[in-house]
Amino acid sequence: MLSWSSSDAGNPADLAAIIDGEGDGGLPLGRELVAFTDGITGYDDDALDAARARLVEAAGEHFMVDAAAIAANFEMMTRVADGTGARFPAESAAARAPLDERLGIRGFVSARP
Repeated sequence: MLSWSSSDAGNPADLAAIIDGEGDGGLPLGRELVAFTDGITGYDDDALDAARARLVEAAGEHFMVDAAAIAANFEMMTRVADGTGARFPAESAAARAPLDERLGIRGFVSARP
């Protein structure tokens, strides 16, 4: 969704930079958002606290709350899809294969054909 929305906004995201957790992905506030996302998905509460504070400092508390809600929604959508057994249609999965490979997402526990 990020790749589509950022392209529609005229500022395509560098998803590989985002997956690597380095750089800003070519996005405004990208560095802060990458750090915040890494903090949310990690196990280091201090790193999350620091990333949250940097995001609030850069963009404000409302922006940080929106970013947290979006991250939580993506987690929820993945769990719902996994729970229901939903899968990408074969033609969609085939079209996504180069992007999946570039992002290295086939190694995630939830990755399924």
